[in-house]
Amino acid sequence: MIPGLEPVPLRDLQALGAPRVWEVEGMLEDLESLTPVRGELQAEHRGNVLEVSGELQTIVSLCCDRCLGQFNQSLKVKTEELIWLGDDQSSDAMAEAGFDPDSPDGLIESMDPRSSFEPERWAFEHLSLQRSVVNRCGNDCPGPPQPENTGAAMPSAPIDPRWQALQQLRESSNNA
Repeated sequence: MIPGLEPVPLRDLQALGAPRVWEVEGMLEDLESLTPVRGELQAEHRGNVLEVSGELQTIVSLCCDRCLGQFNQSLKVKTEELIWLGDDQSSDAMAEAGFDPDSPDGLIESMDPRSSFEPERWAFEHLSLQRSVVNRCGNDCPGPPQPENTGAAMPSAPIDPRWQALQQLRESSNNA
């Protein structure tokens, strides 16, 4: 846990009457990174919503899905989020609080107003959303390793039947 990013009860944020700001510098337990996570988080209790914003960055080491080589990726996030506080997430309750429930920037997350805001968890989730779904080391990726062609015939070891069709196709392309 990064010192200072302990969970804060929402009632404590409400009692502040002003935004709570956290300076972030440290390693997140759930996110293996090469550099410490650095940046700033801010949370303000606004009655029915918690307004959270943050700007964070770190560098992670990943394995390329094509060539299996290691590469580094910079993760940067600058975002603002409104979190609905309450059990009633109905359109009427949101409209009464002054929010458009049909807006694409609408309230997606909700929290129990008796719970705590976890700034470290929030930072982890938003940095994780910046990771690529498919890890590619770049445009110059050499692709999967190719077997060396020494000119010798392939060994006649028994072939797994699931690969037999591929082996036959390979042999037919070599004969052509």
